[in-house]
Amino acid sequence: MNRNASTANLLDNSDFLVANGMEQSRQLLMLLKETERVIHRDVDIASMFLDQAINLLAVESENGALPSKNTGGLLRWQISRVNDYIKDHLEHCIRTTELASLLDLSVSHFSHAFKHTTGVTPQKYVTALRIEAARKEMMCTRLSLSEIALSNGFYDQSHFCRVFRLKTGMSPQSWRKLHSASSQSSSAFTEALSKQAA
Repeated sequence: MNRNASTANLLDNSDFLVANGMEQSRQLLMLLKETERVIHRDVDIASMFLDQAINLLAVESENGALPSKNTGGLLRWQISRVNDYIKDHLEHCIRTTELASLLDLSVSHFSHAFKHTTGVTPQKYVTALRIEAARKEMMCTRLSLSEIALSNGFYDQSHFCRVFRLKTGMSPQSWRKLHSASSQSSSAFTEALSKQAA
């Protein structure tokens, strides 16, 4: 997903909540596909994916109906500015005070409005963007986990591993192996199909 698309998803509270529901559905589908893919090779990993899917559904059902109107949250341009700033400064320490000052708001007002709009605190949002950027780097580069950790604003590899495991249920190394094996098998499958067609 490119920066413009992710910014567009945060345009207002109702758009964000719809996009958030779509993101949850996408995550659920991915977890179920991963479960199906690994169930015959590693029952423990398959079980972990199913547990994550169940937790995702439990959180969704606890949240109940989505509110339909944005009252007290941030405006489109404010979310866009914060989102761009975070993405441009992921490798640095990002404090809530910096984000609030971008919009000329007090830290307290900004924090409440941000959570009202996105459903998470500013620091949890920053962490989620860091984890997503790290996932992309793990799949697209051969950088070490230590380099990936530092380039995405984690204190060190140990900090990155702790946060990654909390968010995904897996260590970065296990996640990387699983997804690199997945991409290798899918490229081998595509190559085999093209040979059959020729």
